Amino acid sequence: MNLQQINIKILTTKESQINYQNFIKVFNRWIAEEDQDDYLNYADYSFTHGGPGVLLISKRANYSIDHTDLHHGFLYNRKHPVEGNTREKVRQAFIDALTIGLRLQSADELENAVRFDGSHILFIINNRHVAMNTDETFQAIQPDLQPILASMYGSGDFTLERVYQDPRKRFAIRITADSDGDLSNLLDNLSA
Repeated sequence: MNLQQINIKILTTKESQINYQNFIKVFNRWIAEEDQDDYLNYADYSFTHGGPGVLLISKRANYSIDHTDLHHGFLYNRKHPVEGNTREKVRQAFIDALTIGLRLQSADELENAVRFDGSHILFIINNRHVAMNTDETFQAIQPDLQPILASMYGSGDFTLERVYQDPRKRFAIRITADSDGDLSNLLDNLSA
C-alpha cells in the first residue's frame, strides 16, 4: 500500500473554548511571518455547522481547526507525497501534526483557551483509492501504525477502532490512549 494523504486530527479538550476569529489571527500572523512560498491563504468555513472551521492553506499541507462530526480538533492534512515506507510516512505525519498542534495551542492569540488532547486522535487516509474504508484496510495498516503509537504513548495502552462503517466515507481510525495527552511529551517520545 503506497500510503499518502495522511490526515491526523487531534481533538480538543472538553474545557477548550473555540473562537474561530482567534485562529484567523494566528493564521494571518503565520502567513505574514513565514515563508511566503508555502502559506497561501486561509479560508473561513466557521459558518458551516459541523464543518472544516478555519483552514490555513499551504502548498505542503493544510491545517485547520476542524469541527467535522461535531468534535473540534486540529486537523493536519498532508497533501504532497512523502517518501519512505508506510511506517516512516505514518511516523512523519504524527511528528508534523504534533509539532504544528503544539505551536498552534501555544499561540498568544488563543489566550490559553485551547488545548489539544493527544490521547484522542483520529488517523485518516484522505484517499479512497489508496485506502478503502474496509476491515481489510484496518488490518493492513495496524502493523505500521501500532509500533508508532506504542512509541508515542510509551506503552501499549491504547485502543484502535474504525470510525465509520460506511464504505463511502474516508478510512479513519479513532485512537484512544490512557495518557495525559500532552503533545510535547508525545512528540518527545516519537523523536527519541
